[in-house]
Amino acid sequence: MQRYVLFACLLAGSLAACSWLPRAGPSTSDVVEQARVGGDILFDVVPVDDRVVSTLLAQPKESFARHFDQNAPPPEVKVGIGDTISVMIWESAAGGLFTEAPPIITGPRPETEPLAPEVQPPSPGFGVPGQAPRQRSEAETRQESRPPASGNVPSERFSPEAALAASGRQAAVIPDQQVGPDGAISVPYGGRIPAAGRLPAEIQQTIQDRLAGKALQPQALVIVKKSAVNAVTVTGEVVTGARIPISPGGDRLLQVIAAAGGAKAPVHETFVRLLRGGVSATIPLQQLVLDPTEDIYAHPGDVLTLVQTPQTFNVFGATGRNAKIPFDADNLTLGEALGKSQGLRDDLAKPEGVFLFRYESDPIVRALNQPIATGAQGGVSPIVYRFNLRDSNSYLIARQFPIRDKDVIFVADAPAAQIYKFFAALNNVTGPIVTGLVTCHYANC
Repeated sequence: MQRYVLFACLLAGSLAACSWLPRAGPSTSDVVEQARVGGDILFDVVPVDDRVVSTLLAQPKESFARHFDQNAPPPEVKVGIGDTISVMIWESAAGGLFTEAPPIITGPRPETEPLAPEVQPPSPGFGVPGQAPRQRSEAETRQESRPPASGNVPSERFSPEAALAASGRQAAVIPDQQVGPDGAISVPYGGRIPAAGRLPAEIQQTIQDRLAGKALQPQALVIVKKSAVNAVTVTGEVVTGARIPISPGGDRLLQVIAAAGGAKAPVHETFVRLLRGGVSATIPLQQLVLDPTEDIYAHPGDVLTLVQTPQTFNVFGATGRNAKIPFDADNLTLGEALGKSQGLRDDLAKPEGVFLFRYESDPIVRALNQPIATGAQGGVSPIVYRFNLRDSNSYLIARQFPIRDKDVIFVADAPAAQIYKFFAALNNVTGPIVTGLVTCHYANC
């Protein structure tokens, strides 16, 4: 009878001790009950099923293509104030406004004129009919095989200026100049030519029109040597931050980033922020690389900032590892996150009590048919997703459920874990005593 009384006392004590034994966090029932206090909604508890996962995966991601027109053609590279311009002008003949007249040859005309090469007599001893060809000496052979002097070697490549000079047409090169605050450049005999906000071809046509009555059929060429306006500023986690000029045919964002030296940080930790015309958007670099629709054309004045943001999640409770764990890829699922935390502990965890704490935007909360929390601010509301890993289908759901930066995963203890902890603690106290009594009994103390 005394044994039964002792067992009942121990059982009652163990149940009472569950309230003061240390725990890693709230129990499953505590999480559910604490979601609402009085009439206030502190957070929403959402049991995760296939519908919840589909709703989350269907939400649109942050996108350059959505904020900016992905089908827009390459921007026209127009001249801006401060650009460095080079102007070259040609005339149809010498002696015009920009070229000198050819020199006039004076003096008596020679009595004899040299024969053309095709009617000149052959050299003695070479190819004369009826005469045997003369053998060339070794000195003559060496002389013919010797390369000509450097000044007599014909050039294999002719520059446009050399070709024009050979034909008597030389270009008048106007020194490089910057587009002034008034948006114009100066051309001799043409005055101030409007340049800012115009294409080089339009400036050329204006120069030709201004010189039409003064020069001999003038032709102009305008080249933009340096442009501070038609460039993209690239800063942040890149090899060399710089202002990258935009090509006339257009450059896409990845081309601009590559021209700046590329990203220094790992791809899954790098985010790209694009600021254009007061509109800003940020996406992962990996999304920019994998999705061609995100690689839109850069525009003059764009600011690209590459930001390194390590992605982490936290795990607490009855798991093999409680820690702050970094992502090693851009997309991470709950199944992978639990694997990184060494899974649930068999001796402590309650499979029905796996929770994920997160702040969701108000549109996602409404899409999940949940009310907005009473104290929600900034367009986000706290949500606790609950997983029942005793259900086999939950493991398939865990493979799809996306983990986000700063998520908190908590695994509650099983109710029996508290009793196990009590008896383990009790054994630490009574074990030596019971062992001593048993030893003394058998030793006839």
